[in-house]
Amino acid sequence: MKPSSPIDVELLGSAVLSGEDLPFGSADAFQFDPMHSDAGEAAPEWTRKIPVSVNDTYGDPFIPEQIDNTVAKLTSLATHRAPIAIFTKAGYDDAVLEKLHGVAHVDKVVVFYSLTGLDEGGISFDDRVRFIAAIKRIFPNTLVFTRPIIRNRNDDPAMLRRLSEVAAEHTGLLVLGGLHDSKKRKKIELPIESQLIEFCDELGVKTFHKTSCAGAWLHGLDCWVHGLGAPRNLDVLVALGYQFGIANNSVVLERGTTGDINFVRMLTRSNVYVHELVSNYNLLTLPSGHRKLESTSSWFAWSENIPTCLDCNYCIIKQIEYLKKMQVRIGVHPTRLPEIVVGTDSAIDFDRFRLTKLPDVEQGRHTYADVRVAKPCRVPLYPSPVPDALRTEA
Repeated sequence: MKPSSPIDVELLGSAVLSGEDLPFGSADAFQFDPMHSDAGEAAPEWTRKIPVSVNDTYGDPFIPEQIDNTVAKLTSLATHRAPIAIFTKAGYDDAVLEKLHGVAHVDKVVVFYSLTGLDEGGISFDDRVRFIAAIKRIFPNTLVFTRPIIRNRNDDPAMLRRLSEVAAEHTGLLVLGGLHDSKKRKKIELPIESQLIEFCDELGVKTFHKTSCAGAWLHGLDCWVHGLGAPRNLDVLVALGYQFGIANNSVVLERGTTGDINFVRMLTRSNVYVHELVSNYNLLTLPSGHRKLESTSSWFAWSENIPTCLDCNYCIIKQIEYLKKMQVRIGVHPTRLPEIVVGTDSAIDFDRFRLTKLPDVEQGRHTYADVRVAKPCRVPLYPSPVPDALRTEA
């Protein structure tokens, strides 16, 4: 997909910005939407430095039903300057691999393969390991991601050892995952976590608590979740319409969601405090019209939520009101963010979401650590694989 140019929102109007009339089902239909193409040279530099995940909703970026859309997105991100995350638990597929060879040049891609031993979608453990090895040959930055570990299902020492051995043989890197509780917190019990790290240390596997840490380490960057300092890019927050102040080297938002905390931290590389937390969802409060913008703790999301997936029985996406198994587009090409915000004055009405409302006892929650389980950064434990001369700021 070739870079295009900024859209004149006054001439084209809200129909172009909404994306509501664009069909699902093919990469061609996806490319009709200008908000899913690179804005070209006029795009602000900060838009190319946002860590982004591709098709991390219901569906899977590496299944036949979604691979064309994934390849189209990766092609359009060829000049992106920040890591690009892929989360998959798909089975081996020669046709999918052939298409992925066409985007092997996109060197910012980091693939996190969710390996659990639970045989999701009827895909065997051996078939998954075969696919991991094949993906690694295309994308060198491929990791084992143990998401989720579920009590009394795959948390026994034998399984933890098996997962560690796959990482030792094929990737050398592993990210620890967890299981969401009723508050959408990712939890993994400390003894299990310690056992997994112990196995990995013994086998020479580098381990990370968060995918952001792994992505940052692989590309020689400061971790955008943990490596925080004085706020930067404050002019970007103003342009995006955030109401904020600065106190104690932190950005203080008047109101926002958990998604806003994530996104603003990503942009400013500083701690974020919210006076009024209106939702525990990852959706942003930015004026985006019918578009849904979302940011997890580690990645700005650019996804198509489709009805087809591996249908894991622990899936949390089916519980999220604006996703479930519906056809929903999340996010835009990162370079289009400025146009989305200036092109509309309406935002998402969070009052209509029933499951995300915070109970009275939680009205005192204002920071990331108040709504998610914070884990330490392990990036400093390992020498950077990127020579100092090649390290860049993202």
